[in-house]
Amino acid sequence: MSEFITTPVEGSPYQPGQRVRVIDAIDTSPPFTDVSEYVGLFGVVDYLEYSCGCGQTFPSDPMIGVSFSDGRQQEFWAEELAPILALVS
Repeated sequence: MSEFITTPVEGSPYQPGQRVRVIDAIDTSPPFTDVSEYVGLFGVVDYLEYSCGCGQTFPSDPMIGVSFSDGRQQEFWAEELAPILALVS
């Protein structure tokens, strides 16, 4: 059973609430979900997931659940994402 963590996890590359951009689609062949349609989109990290059986390790290598403005949600590896940094004026 998968558990979604919606609070900060020390050592995770991304945290819930963080804005990200999808920059790559690493695993696109079955049985993996092809996430290439998300490349270039911006979203927000909803949760971290360590127990779905995809080879995650705690705390540094979770599946990262991201939601998008169109209502879709998808999971990504850290290597498929880039942080969106706030500009300070």
